[in-house]
Amino acid sequence: MNYTVKEMPCKSGENDIYGLAYIPEAEGKVPAVILSHGYNSSHSHILDLAEQLAGSGIAAYCYDFCGGSSISKSGGRTTDMSIATEQTDLKNVIEMVKGCGFADSSRIFLYGESQGGFVSALTAAEMSEDIAGMVLLYPAFCIPDNWLGKSAEEMTEPFDFMGMTISRTFREGLPEYDVFAHIAAFEKPVLIIHGDADALVDVSYAQKAKDAFPDCMLEIYPDEGHGFSPDARRSMCGKAVEFFKNLV
Repeated sequence: MNYTVKEMPCKSGENDIYGLAYIPEAEGKVPAVILSHGYNSSHSHILDLAEQLAGSGIAAYCYDFCGGSSISKSGGRTTDMSIATEQTDLKNVIEMVKGCGFADSSRIFLYGESQGGFVSALTAAEMSEDIAGMVLLYPAFCIPDNWLGKSAEEMTEPFDFMGMTISRTFREGLPEYDVFAHIAAFEKPVLIIHGDADALVDVSYAQKAKDAFPDCMLEIYPDEGHGFSPDARRSMCGKAVEFFKNLV
């Protein structure tokens, strides 16, 4: 199916979110997937899936989190970014997409990678009436375990972490509740895709998330790490598109 691509900005507080909408050339409103990138990544790294979704008749919206990477086209500083601010960004994007004119508000879906997957899962649990399903690629449910043992007061800011400058704001914006109990509130279908050789987010976190979600499938890719090989990436995109098509 043919589709058009257009810039579609969104406001998140005082910041402007940069986003691209992939809109199928179809009559009436269409299902839509909101795609969230990982830590220090950007919308440009998930356009492959957006193209496949739009070609299948499902709209896609790719955006940059505010301060979410060193190459972000959205406003905001990396030192002001946290899980909490990215949840706020995603919630604003969801509301924007719901009212954008081309999207069927009853068929809004989420897709997230790594930290973007973690943010998507937390947000879906809080907006379950607005989200019809979700795909998570190696979602970073390890983040609380990695960070909650650190004291924000003792952090020197700013500091470099995985190629990006962040601050104690990141530690202060962490969820300090049981995230697996939290996501159980999302009862719609979920697909988690994870590699069993992931050294950054152990596959055990995906297994624990699968058990927490009431309706969840887990696809484990052998010998794949955090960041799939080209062949595995193509396979993942195909599985994600098929999953969403089956829900619409």
